[in-house]
Amino acid sequence: MPVRRTALTTRATLLAVVICVLVLTLAYPLRLYLQQQAKISELTRANAQRQTRVDDLRAEVARYDDPAWVADEARRRLHFILPGEKSYLMPTAPQPTARPGADAAGGAGDRSWYGRLWSQLDQPPATPTPAPPS
Repeated sequence: MPVRRTALTTRATLLAVVICVLVLTLAYPLRLYLQQQAKISELTRANAQRQTRVDDLRAEVARYDDPAWVADEARRRLHFILPGEKSYLMPTAPQPTARPGADAAGGAGDRSWYGRLWSQLDQPPATPTPAPPS
């Protein structure tokens, strides 16, 4: 019986080698297939998001055909008024009052952009430092 055992072992070894070769042969294409499927699903998801955005933008563009919406947007964004209406402008914040001792051209306490500009213009220009002799 030892002969049969040797033949069975040879057949089993040969079968194992064939299976290993098949697995190794199919592993790389299978990995590529799975990567491509993942990429396809990612692109499908991104396409659905972009399509939703396109639909939203188309709905927004369709609103421009409505004259009432256009008039409301012009009044809100551009402050347009209809003929015969009166427009009142209200300051949003109280203006800072001049403190005693601050000059009229914008004192040290004036932090507006033009006050800072005038204060910079009032300062004498910086004198350039002389270059050392060569």
